Amino acid sequence: MRKKGRNFNFFVITCLIIACLFLFSSLIFSGEVPRKETSSPPSDGQEKIEESKKEEEPDKESPGNLPAAEQNENPKLFPSRGKEVQFKWDDVLLEKISFLQSPIPGAQVTSRDSQLPGAPRPYRNGIHEGLDYYSGSCGITINFGDPVFAAGPGIVYRIDHDYLEPDMKERDEILKICKERKDTPEDILDKLRGRQIWLTHPYGVITRYAHLNEVAAHLQEGDLVEAGDFIGTIGNSGTSDGAGGNTLNPHLHFEIWISGSYPGEGLSPREIRELWKRVLEN
Repeated sequence: MRKKGRNFNFFVITCLIIACLFLFSSLIFSGEVPRKETSSPPSDGQEKIEESKKEEEPDKESPGNLPAAEQNENPKLFPSRGKEVQFKWDDVLLEKISFLQSPIPGAQVTSRDSQLPGAPRPYRNGIHEGLDYYSGSCGITINFGDPVFAAGPGIVYRIDHDYLEPDMKERDEILKICKERKDTPEDILDKLRGRQIWLTHPYGVITRYAHLNEVAAHLQEGDLVEAGDFIGTIGNSGTSDGAGGNTLNPHLHFEIWISGSYPGEGLSPREIRELWKRVLEN
């Protein structure tokens, strides 16, 4: 009987041990132990949330987030004058018009502020929107009838083969309108530019060549031209001398336009001159 009792006790103890082991194992391997988050892919909802966060985070290497000194090669050359957007605009502009060259070989950017873009024009209540090439201020002699060349590759957008010079009476009448309106209407400004050629170039750049005496007879609207191609001759059309029928004060009025602005618009004469030099004399 004692032997049977011992066996029974042994059996009960063994069962208790097995039960305990079973309970512990269920706790250990129940999945309650934390898993690494990277071990399983995120759900569709999680992926969308993470992607939206990435889109909202600014790109640390994008130009707009770099210090000013890294955005511009020479930040001291064109101070912003309190307008940071103007500072950035000049650098972008220079890159887009860097393919242009002087329309008169050897001519330099004028030394006179009154012949720069942005110079006031009291006689018509407006401002000058281009660069003038006159003898005595551009480094070379400018003569009536001297050739003018395309400043860059492009397409002829406008060419005034049939230009008619207004007489002094008509000129006085349109200037009277400017005085009354205290502004220069675009149609009047167009007449005051005289005989013109307009070229369109890459990046939406437009160049205008004004006060011409003649335009190239072989060119028509839509024709392709290369940088340095002959497009016309220097004159004084649209000016008081042109209306007077003489050949005095010949010069080329040269404009560059991009996105509705001329290079350096809003800057000082010194800054504008330096900018145009970098484009046309390098």
